[in-house]
Amino acid sequence: MLSILPSAIVDGILIGLTYGLVAAGLGLIWGVMDIVNFAHGEHMLIAMYVTLLTAAELNVDPLLLLPVNVVLMFLIGYATYFLVIKRVMDGPVLGQVLCTFGLLLVIRYGIMYAAGPTTRTIDDFVFAGSTTVFGISISFPEVLTALVSIVTVAALYVLLQKTETGKAIRATAQDKQAAQVLGIETDRVYAVAWGIGLAATGVAGTMVATFFPVQPEATPVVWTIASFAAVALGGLGGILGPVAGGVVIGLVENIGAAVLDSSYRQLYVYLVLIGALIYQREGILNWVNS
Repeated sequence: MLSILPSAIVDGILIGLTYGLVAAGLGLIWGVMDIVNFAHGEHMLIAMYVTLLTAAELNVDPLLLLPVNVVLMFLIGYATYFLVIKRVMDGPVLGQVLCTFGLLLVIRYGIMYAAGPTTRTIDDFVFAGSTTVFGISISFPEVLTALVSIVTVAALYVLLQKTETGKAIRATAQDKQAAQVLGIETDRVYAVAWGIGLAATGVAGTMVATFFPVQPEATPVVWTIASFAAVALGGLGGILGPVAGGVVIGLVENIGAAVLDSSYRQLYVYLVLIGALIYQREGILNWVNS
C-alpha cells in the first residue's frame, strides 16, 4: 500500500493543478457575478468534444486546437451572458440555478445526441506515453496538461491584477454601482468575466481530452464536482485559492484511492466538498488568495 503512495501523490498534484484551472474559471464567474455556473463541466465538455472529433476526423494534433478552443469558449461565454445570464442576473437565486442547470442539460444531451453516448479517447497524441522516475510512473500528457494549467493560471493572475480589464473586473466584483459611477460598462465586464471563465475550461478540456476518457454524462460531473470542491476550499475573490484547493482535491482523491478503495474516489471529493461548505464557507485556504 505504502509503495504506491508516492505515485498517488504525484498523480494527485498533476490532476489537481488542472482541477485548479477549471475551478479558477468557475470561481471567477461566481465571485464577480454571484452566480453559480452549474454547467461549468458541460462547457468543458464542449472543448473536449471539439478536440476529440477534430483530431479523429482531420487527424489534427490536439495541441493545435488549444487556441481554437480558447477563442471558441470565450465567445460562447460572452454570448451566453447577453443571451441568457443577463436576463436572470437580478432575478431570484432559484431562477439563476434553474437557468444554468438548464444550460447543463441542453449542452450535455445536445452533445450526446450529436456524438453519441459512447466513451471516447484520443489514440494518437504526439506526447503520448509515460516514463518511470524513482519507481514512479509519470504520464507525459498529464505532465504537459499540468504545465499548461500553471501557465494559464499565471496568465489569468496577470490579467486580473495588472491590466485595465482586470481592474474593471475586480472593481465590478467589489461594488457594481460604484463601478458604474466611474464609467465602467458592467454588462461588458460581466460578459468578459463569463468568457474568461469558460476560456479556462477550453484550455482544460483540450488538454484533458488527451488522456482522460470522455463520456457526455459521467465526465462533466467529475470535473464540476471537483471544481466546486476546489472553490469551496480555496474561497472566492482570487485565482490562487481555487488552484490550491484543486491540488488538495487531487491529492485527497488519489491518495484515498490508493490507500482505501479506488471505487470510492468520487466519494472522497464529495466529503471534502461537504466538509468545506459546513465548516468554512469562506474557504479554508483563503490565506493564499490574491
